[in-house]
Amino acid sequence: MRAMTLNEVRQAIRGRWLDRGEPIPIRGISIDTRTASPGDLFVAIGGDKFDGHDFLQAAAQAGCTAAVVDQARDIDPEIRKKFTAGVVGASDTRAALGDLAGYYRSVIPATVVAVTGSNGKTTVKRMIDHVLRTRFVGSCSPKSFNNDIGVPLTLLGTGGGDDYVVCEVGSNAPGEIAGLARIIKPDIAVVTNVAQAHLEKLGSLEQIATEKASLLGWLGERGLAVVWADSDELDMALKSYPHRMIRFGESDPAQLRLTGYEPDGPGLRFEINNHHWAKLALPGKHNAINALAAVAVCMKFGFSQAQATDALADFAGVEMRLEQIEVDGLKIINDAYNANPTSCRAAVDVLVDCPARRRVFVAGDMLELGQASEELHAELGKHLAREPVDVIVGVGPGGKIVAKNAGEFGKGKQTALFDDTNAAAAEIADLLTAGDVVLLKGSRAMGLERLTEAIRNAKGNGK
Repeated sequence: MRAMTLNEVRQAIRGRWLDRGEPIPIRGISIDTRTASPGDLFVAIGGDKFDGHDFLQAAAQAGCTAAVVDQARDIDPEIRKKFTAGVVGASDTRAALGDLAGYYRSVIPATVVAVTGSNGKTTVKRMIDHVLRTRFVGSCSPKSFNNDIGVPLTLLGTGGGDDYVVCEVGSNAPGEIAGLARIIKPDIAVVTNVAQAHLEKLGSLEQIATEKASLLGWLGERGLAVVWADSDELDMALKSYPHRMIRFGESDPAQLRLTGYEPDGPGLRFEINNHHWAKLALPGKHNAINALAAVAVCMKFGFSQAQATDALADFAGVEMRLEQIEVDGLKIINDAYNANPTSCRAAVDVLVDCPARRRVFVAGDMLELGQASEELHAELGKHLAREPVDVIVGVGPGGKIVAKNAGEFGKGKQTALFDDTNAAAAEIADLLTAGDVVLLKGSRAMGLERLTEAIRNAKGNGK
């Protein structure tokens, strides 16, 4: 982070002095005392489980020199004095963090890339960063820092001399992306796709497309939009935005079009625009399309298609997104970070492409689907019934609907049903034998990755 004074912070968040201290430069931002560093500004944010105001003394002991607190709180004066640069009060510390990030974004020279979409946000973000760092200095948001806390922390972590920063932008309710876009003001806005995700609050595919497209609302006149070409709903939502666009996907309007795809060992080969073949170390056609989005962004930074795809060839992927693990003759594909109907079908395609004695799909609940939940789980089960998948394991109420429908509509399908992940962990190893390929897919709250450890403990040490 570029150093700032606490007065600069105070002005950016429209706060008021509670204690003035020494004019010590602030060199970082922290909301968690466990990761705080000397010289940080500690922003005390209240959450569902923790309240940062309860950790002010710990923040000072960790070396934080300043703090932003709720101005309505009665903070012990002795604790306030421990912050040598001073303490500033704000009416809403969470909003203040966003305001500070918005100000900071205006004073850094980095090109700001923002990535949203129903699927693939984290992978595309990491792909872009993987290519750009071969020539430039910059960063991308850690993990899935994509909400009103994660996005500000990503921006505030950008170095004063950085060339770029890639922000991931998420949403599960109307208006969230527009609020984050106001802070980010991206130079390049990426919409990876739209799919049936977070229907509980977003309602319909059309509303999802509108929400994702709103990222362009704060794109500058000279900015670039990199958008998925294969959705009528997204095309309609984008009509409100006059920006220059590069489209990617499989349909004819795409300037970067996937014209060839084939599995290649644990990864894939893909063709762009009928003339350029490239390799990825990741499986799945959807990852080839993710790569197209990353290539489009990197071309804006001066890379050719060949240079960008060459740099992507050794991209190792993201944790719990098609992560491949070998355990005593079994292959486990851990894709358990999150799930919706579209990402589940993409995962099924990956499993089908794998040579195996038996293919085993472990389906956990797909959450936040609202009133359509039962129907969408049933549709996934019917889809599995038509695919060459041998065993379907259902975990949780939704997962059991998937497995039941796969068994009912598919000939010769073996199914197993478990009430929850703990129950599945106790028995799943007994269902598996050497030569099986097992794919784990479910929403984050299901914690299906725990099944990997259960299989490893039962079958061997793994690697």
